[in-house]
Amino acid sequence: MSEQEEIHVGERGGGTIAAEPHAPRPLRIVLTLVAGLALLILGLFLSLITGIFPISYAEVWEVLFSSNPDPTLKEVIYQIRMPFALDMLLLGGCLAVSGTLLQLRTANRFASPTLTGLMPGAMVGLCVVLLLGMDIDSFGSMALCIAGAILGGFIVFTLNKIRFIRGRSAGVHLFMIGFIIDVVLRSTLGFIMLIGEYGKYQQEWAISQGGWGIREGSFTFWLALLTILVVCSVFAFPKQLSPLYIPFAIVLTAVTVWACGTIGYIGLIVPYFMRYMIGNRPRLLILGSVFWGSGLLMLAKVISSKINEPVGSSVTPVLACIGIPFLIFMVWIEWKRSSLLESS
Repeated sequence: MSEQEEIHVGERGGGTIAAEPHAPRPLRIVLTLVAGLALLILGLFLSLITGIFPISYAEVWEVLFSSNPDPTLKEVIYQIRMPFALDMLLLGGCLAVSGTLLQLRTANRFASPTLTGLMPGAMVGLCVVLLLGMDIDSFGSMALCIAGAILGGFIVFTLNKIRFIRGRSAGVHLFMIGFIIDVVLRSTLGFIMLIGEYGKYQQEWAISQGGWGIREGSFTFWLALLTILVVCSVFAFPKQLSPLYIPFAIVLTAVTVWACGTIGYIGLIVPYFMRYMIGNRPRLLILGSVFWGSGLLMLAKVISSKINEPVGSSVTPVLACIGIPFLIFMVWIEWKRSSLLESS
């Protein structure tokens, strides 16, 4: 049985994603990957021209490819906008790859960093870090974020094994359990904020709640290191490393929350779209997830920057305009499928 024809049976999610009756054609796969790469390049280029200091397309082209660019423009692009754009690229790739690994391992279409409890759990860990007044750049703060993600995932996966809702598919069941736990953990965050003191951590509290920016520090190095290690490992040994997919997803999600707070929807809609377009091919899914997740987040950031210039706004509402209708569509499709299964 070839890789694309495998039937992934969820060991933790309780679902089964059967092989496609008609595997996607090679042309469709190539076009999907090329379109994702084009979206990534477009998002990167738009990120370089978007900001308080206006820069035109011609000026960006001059800085990137001219031998004698304007020193001021060169400083703005290479020291401010390029690092931030690369951060967004890595963050979007991390979240999309995390969701892809969860869906591959659990065989559940609704498996995502948010609905499996990883992201809200990591948020609790981050808020505990800020409550304790720990250095946000320390390894101890990252460890607490990872511990929070593990706790959130453990709660969701444990409750998902108990079939509260009879006659419904594993996808709908995971969605409802994940949504409830997400609300509970976010309420916990609100309680932590009430008993905590903002003080010098006011900006960090705001970022942890809304994903409004990326903190200064060595996040780029750790994000790049983790993303490269996970992507290269899964790309080289997809079947051998399948038991590590969930631990990989936990670490990627926790470090993303540690770096910039919460960014929703990318870890759900990108993997779902990739599976539909590419099929059950782990290597190509990982590659496509990096392209589309990175490009989508950078494009959303550009749009959010234009909404309330020059200050900008949170990237989450922009992603919600895409993610909420997509999530409703997913729930409707899965509910219909489970109703047909119940009636038969």
